[in-house]
Amino acid sequence: MEAIEERMSESYADYLDRHRSERREKFIRNAADVLAERGIRNTTMDHVAEKAGVSKIVLYRYFGAKDKMVHAVLEDISQALLDADEEPAEWWTERVRRSLPVAREHASAMKLLVRHSAHDPEYGTHLDRLTDELIRRTQERDREILGDGTEGPTDARLLAETITAVLLNAYVRWVDMGSPENDDQFLEWINKSVRAMSYYWRGLEPD
Repeated sequence: MEAIEERMSESYADYLDRHRSERREKFIRNAADVLAERGIRNTTMDHVAEKAGVSKIVLYRYFGAKDKMVHAVLEDISQALLDADEEPAEWWTERVRRSLPVAREHASAMKLLVRHSAHDPEYGTHLDRLTDELIRRTQERDREILGDGTEGPTDARLLAETITAVLLNAYVRWVDMGSPENDDQFLEWINKSVRAMSYYWRGLEPD
């Protein structure tokens, strides 16, 4: 009832903005599905238009060109992951628990980001930006928990890079193969794995 009243009170301009935003989100999901299935270079605007049930002229009105549409898909999923990771948490495992639902909800976009764009000179910048920021945050959190010690087989940067790579690839693999009913078990596995890495790679013993 409250949602209906809010919609009745919104202006026509607000309605158009909301409608356009919701439609754009739908097109981005459609595009992600097709791009993840066919690959970036093998996908055309016609393919996406067919999936979305619209003419490709409509897609051009929203995105302007195929490359801009691909960038929009990758930008949205990258930002969604960063937002989930940035929310306040008492312990880092809460951030992992928030990131997995993002990967599930945007499964095709995750595959596109982690698998397809990784080695693409044009679109790989999105994964680079995401991983660089997650690495920076991981180093800060590792330092807050374990201190500035440098003992161990490797340095803090390599540890943070490895943890970030493990998490992103694990999300994609699990969404591909794991059942949502077993997400809690997966989270337990991945959290224990990352915790062990954080300690042993620093030459420490887990408590």
